[in-house]
Amino acid sequence: MSSTVTIGVKWGKESYSVDVDTSTMKGLDLKTSLFSLTGVPPDRIKLLGLKGGKPLSDDADLATCGLAELAAKNKKLMMMGSTAEAPKAPEGGAIVFVEDLPEDERDAATTANFSPGLANLGNTCYMNSTIQCLYAVPDLRDALEAHSRGGGSGDGGGNGEGGALNGGRALVDATRDLFGEMTRAKTAVTPFRFLALLRQLFPQFAQVGQGGVYSQQDAEECWSQVLQTLCREVPAVDALFGFELSKSLRCEETGETREERAREYSFKCNITINVNHLSDGFKVALAEERELRSEALARDVLYKGESKLASLPKVLNVQLVRFFWKQNTGPDGGGNKAKIMRAVTFPTTLDVYEFCDDACKAGLDPARKAKIDKEEKEAAERLTAGRPDADEKKDEDAAAAEGGAEEEKKDAEMTDAEEEPAPPAAPPAPAAKDPAPWEPAAGTRMTGFYELESVLTHKGRSADSGHYVAWVKQKDGSWTEFDDHTPNAKTTDQILALKGGGDHHMGYLLVYKACYI
Repeated sequence: MSSTVTIGVKWGKESYSVDVDTSTMKGLDLKTSLFSLTGVPPDRIKLLGLKGGKPLSDDADLATCGLAELAAKNKKLMMMGSTAEAPKAPEGGAIVFVEDLPEDERDAATTANFSPGLANLGNTCYMNSTIQCLYAVPDLRDALEAHSRGGGSGDGGGNGEGGALNGGRALVDATRDLFGEMTRAKTAVTPFRFLALLRQLFPQFAQVGQGGVYSQQDAEECWSQVLQTLCREVPAVDALFGFELSKSLRCEETGETREERAREYSFKCNITINVNHLSDGFKVALAEERELRSEALARDVLYKGESKLASLPKVLNVQLVRFFWKQNTGPDGGGNKAKIMRAVTFPTTLDVYEFCDDACKAGLDPARKAKIDKEEKEAAERLTAGRPDADEKKDEDAAAAEGGAEEEKKDAEMTDAEEEPAPPAAPPAPAAKDPAPWEPAAGTRMTGFYELESVLTHKGRSADSGHYVAWVKQKDGSWTEFDDHTPNAKTTDQILALKGGGDHHMGYLLVYKACYI
């Protein structure tokens, strides 16, 4: 006998029907389902109309609270609660200034100056964290705005011939508009339109689990689908995130070689037992080993080789490949995305020079030398500025130089007085000046160094469960954790602690920004 019942819920003038599996769902699950329909957070929902007259508690057993009897009689639950929290007056009427708060409270208060959080619309933390990391790329926001001003957006339709293309345009519009709303908002933003369009274009994100609740999804899959669509629709976004990989392969049996080139938008860092640092994962990921057709042997043979970065993006997205498909051993079969919990450290400044091909390295060399020279000069100036006798030595050197010049002048005057004046010689022709070498504008040359700008983390044991959070670097160098609608101030040390190795949040996607000189 099925344990699923359909219960009616009345909220103000609105009525809803919700499928409830009374054998597995608790009170909080029902409230979460209503949250996805009404936008009222579960902690503000009060459900009345059950036997006993008491409101439904979060841990209530739905099999014993009388829901089935209520549904059989075609009666409805009454829901109370609002989408917006009523503002609270300061306790005691006193106004407290940020600078008067304790240090930990002051850090939390300063997050009001940062971009707002995003409301969770029912297992949508995977989408919220993806949006926050994308929003943290100013060049992406500028590219979407410029594309709109240039008339690149379409009508946003998704039906009929060309529906896929128009759907992509609609996602560009929705992303741009959501970014604009996040820029203007002072409180948490509710991304209803973006979520609806995401589920329409990519039905995998519209999967519903038991009880009619939307399922948790993989944040990396959300990132890839959104970014690939933006890159396809907006050339400036493709130029921002895209890079080239050159692959050199050699047949072990015949010595045949193959050269390949591919455009990528994410660098996948594989995790093995020997990977302890991000650079270790790069080396594993760039090693190639594939079976390909040999023309000489007329069969598939093993090719080995490696890949190199042939070009570098302005924004480098790195995926720590933490999930793999684990087949269940039971009679029902199936499986799930199991998680690799191994700790993998990552730097705030990433150098990818060693992973580039020779041509790419040659293009980086002048800028890297200029960067090193600049840093050495600045270090020497700081060292000199810290010595108390530095100014005295400069004065002594200047006085010695001035005294030497006076002596030379006197000697020259005495010599001129003893000799007869010579007839004036013709002035020499001005020497031809070599043209000044061309120098690229400051801040336009890539160095191969990248600065960490945001981290998307996962907490839990499976990609399709647990919780996703975004950690974003601010303009002043501080960090903010965006846990759905809640921003929290963080330090760099707390970001580096997201390396994994336990059940705490651990890095899944890392977003780096190129350093220029």
